[in-house]
This record gives sequence, structure tokens and C-alpha cells, in this order.
Amino acid sequence: MSGAPLSEAAMRDSLLDIRLPPGGALDAVADVLVSAGLAGCMALVVIGALRLAFTRRRSAMKLGLEARIAALAELPEDARRVGLLHLLKEVAPERYEALRVNLYRRDAEIDVEAEVRAHV
Repeated sequence: MSGAPLSEAAMRDSLLDIRLPPGGALDAVADVLVSAGLAGCMALVVIGALRLAFTRRRSAMKLGLEARIAALAELPEDARRVGLLHLLKEVAPERYEALRVNLYRRDAEIDVEAEVRAHV
């Protein structure tokens, strides 16, 4: 290079000669991987939005504690007891932990419904 400034026409002509290198053998694989990555990101966004929408709806539909106890009354005794234990674990986990030791003892008489109602 001579150090002399190029004319505008010479710069334009030199820009026309710019060529990208020819595509490699792995260009198709790279395109597929980029497409899969973008599709995965979009799937995560859609799943996150759906999860957020359904979580809000589920929390709005949540029944009160009395309604949940009443719904358990229709079940058979063993299923009702298990449902009440789950409810006690949700409402008063410290009391559930105290009762958990005696749950499977034959001589233990635990009124689970009374325990749940005591922690309402």
C-alpha cells in the first residue's frame, strides 16, 4: 500500500469484490442445531406461560378448608382418613409430624378430623 487515500470509486469497487467463504460440509448440521435450539427456547417460553396461567387459575379455584373437609366426607373411611392426613400435613405440618409416629400403631386412636378442625 502506498499510503495514499483511496478514491470513493476505488473503495466502492473493492467492496464489490468481497466474497464470503464457501459453505463447509457441516453447515447443514449447524443450521439444524440452531433451529433445534431456537425451537427448544420457544417451547420453554410457551410452557412457562401456560404454567403461569394455570397456576393462577388453580389458586383462584382453591376451596376453603371446610369445603375440602366436606368433600372428603363422601369417601370411604380409609380414603377419607388419608385425605384428612394430607390436609393436616398441609395446614399444620408440626402437628402432623408429632402424630406421624403413632399413625400405624394398632392401639393408637387418633381422630384426624378433630385434629384438622383444631388447626383451622
